[in-house]
Amino acid sequence: MYSETLTRSLTLYELLGRMQTSGSDEKVAFGELLRLAESRGFGPMLAVPAFISATPIGAIPGIPTVTGITIFLISLQVLLSKSHPWLPSAIKNINIDKDSLNAGITKMKPAALQIDRFLFPRWLFIRQPLFRILIALTCACCGIFMIPLELVPFMGLIPAFAVLIMAIGMATDDGAVALLGLSLALFGLTTAGYQFVVTAS
Repeated sequence: MYSETLTRSLTLYELLGRMQTSGSDEKVAFGELLRLAESRGFGPMLAVPAFISATPIGAIPGIPTVTGITIFLISLQVLLSKSHPWLPSAIKNINIDKDSLNAGITKMKPAALQIDRFLFPRWLFIRQPLFRILIALTCACCGIFMIPLELVPFMGLIPAFAVLIMAIGMATDDGAVALLGLSLALFGLTTAGYQFVVTAS
């Protein structure tokens, strides 16, 4: 189960390293990236699609929708206490340019080393089921919002970035960071909902 993996802390640098791939192939399957992260739990699995959407790869048409659906499905299955998340083959078989992904991760690694200085296990109530349910629900909503927001340039970055912060907090056992991401997500979702109601009326 996801809760069992949370007993082991993971640094942001290590998390990025897990997303880097080697080999001679020019492409890497999206499902393979998720498989590499799955053994470390809920946070790392959500970090993969959120990170991809927040990089230049996320500007490719269709990627925000794919990553949004992935975030929604993973979050939904966390709520259902699934030990092995299921994703459609159509999503898992999507190929991502390996060089672009690795280049983005390489650029982020020096910053990750600096950020890791401020990430450490604290506010461990994030391990409690109620908090994980709240995080999963919020991530699911962010994933759904990423789909229509793809039509608005750069707007999909907002929910993706919020999910990424929450995922980093969960992956590193840092409750303060997870709460920061949750607050950003709730603020963004509330604002978007209000704007939708105003526009509709």
